[in-house]
Amino acid sequence: MIMDIVIIAILVLVGVLLLALEVALIPGIGVTGVLGALSMIGAVAYAFNFMPLAGWLTLAIVSLAIVLLILWAVYGKSIDNVALKKNIDSTVQNPDTTTLAVGDEGVTVTRLALVGEADFGGRLVEVTSASGLLEEGTKVCVTRIAGGTIFVKSKTAV
Repeated sequence: MIMDIVIIAILVLVGVLLLALEVALIPGIGVTGVLGALSMIGAVAYAFNFMPLAGWLTLAIVSLAIVLLILWAVYGKSIDNVALKKNIDSTVQNPDTTTLAVGDEGVTVTRLALVGEADFGGRLVEVTSASGLLEEGTKVCVTRIAGGTIFVKSKTAV
């Protein structure tokens, strides 16, 4: 009887420690979390096998431990170890936006179903249609450059 209680207690403690390790040091669903959960499930199953009252008591203790671990994970500082603390404020510089200007003329190389490629003096550039669908071979004019995006319109629409 004493040995059964010791086995149940050890399984619960190992489960709690493995789950705490998973939350604090090794985020994600890893081997330690699965082993911790299996240890707790094993403790409850073993306790129910031993005596139904012990099973219900073990289930209550395991449930309380899981709730406390969740509260610790949410409100504790353990998430700070893995959380991104810096905002990324850099952007990718599109070299085509620095060499083209509003009014430059070119010809579409691909169909512009809003986005496609156009040829400006032998250079292929990704452009966005400001006037809807444009077929391949349409003469276009740069109307606006904003945020690394080059907007073009058909020369007939300009």
